[in-house]
Amino acid sequence: MGRGGKKPRVESPAADVTLDDDVQEVKEEDETGAMAVVAAGSAAAPRVEILVEFDKSLLDCPLCSLPLKPPVFLCPAKHAACGPCAANLASKCPACDGAYERDEGAYGYLLAVRVPCPNQAYGCGSSVVYCMAGDHRLVCPHAPCRCPETGCGFLGAPPALRVHLAERHAWPVTNIAYGSVLEVQMQPAEQGQRLLAAEDGEQLFLLVASERGVKVVRVTVAADEDGPSASWYRCKVWVHAPVDTDTGHMDVLMLDAKVESCAVPSEEAAFGAGGRYLPVPPDMPSDIRLRIDKQVKASRSPRSRA
Repeated sequence: MGRGGKKPRVESPAADVTLDDDVQEVKEEDETGAMAVVAAGSAAAPRVEILVEFDKSLLDCPLCSLPLKPPVFLCPAKHAACGPCAANLASKCPACDGAYERDEGAYGYLLAVRVPCPNQAYGCGSSVVYCMAGDHRLVCPHAPCRCPETGCGFLGAPPALRVHLAERHAWPVTNIAYGSVLEVQMQPAEQGQRLLAAEDGEQLFLLVASERGVKVVRVTVAADEDGPSASWYRCKVWVHAPVDTDTGHMDVLMLDAKVESCAVPSEEAAFGAGGRYLPVPPDMPSDIRLRIDKQVKASRSPRSRA
């Protein structure tokens, strides 16, 4: 039962599906307002998902208001607390002075509650565990990036931002293929910035050439992925000086570095993202050659040494 006496509503995800009483039973607990959904079917019954509406605060820690993540602690009076709050209070409930104990039964329920990704409006169709939604937001490729143009409040996932900058603000966009060398001539009208689109525009990079140097960054809010199949990006940049007519020599500056990320495609954000860039003397030409490689993090063998 939700707080304030509101009963939860149980719905079938499909309008033509009826949930019989012997399959799903919603029970109201005691005056604490806790709710349990009991599956009365046999263990061999197929998985059935239902939509349940109830007070969101039941999934949040009443002390810090953050989503409850396992382990969860309860005092004898059934006041809940998340792990960090219970530890900060020396496992003693501030409401009733009772001692907190770990609630093993909450684990399955908390991990069963799924919600749409917070970036659903920007194209993410993922369904994520409620208490992990904040973690998903940090790695979601659909997290919105901001337009850097003054006075423009556009927010959108990188593919949408690419279209917006090209059509609304006439930014130059060049399609690239990983592992292929691209020759770019930066014109003064471009103000030293060019968008590079890969994987049919799903991945967006920014090439910046200014008095500080040349740098390539990935335009995304998402942090680097983790896990054996996670990908990351590396960029090689070359700047060639004209051939010296007296000596026949040609100076070449080169940079090989990991591509950092920033949420706004601007010079300030690119250089503020950290990482390495290629310093270029003012008398060097504006012809740039670059290559972006997509690499996959290799999983470590159990027998590999540290």
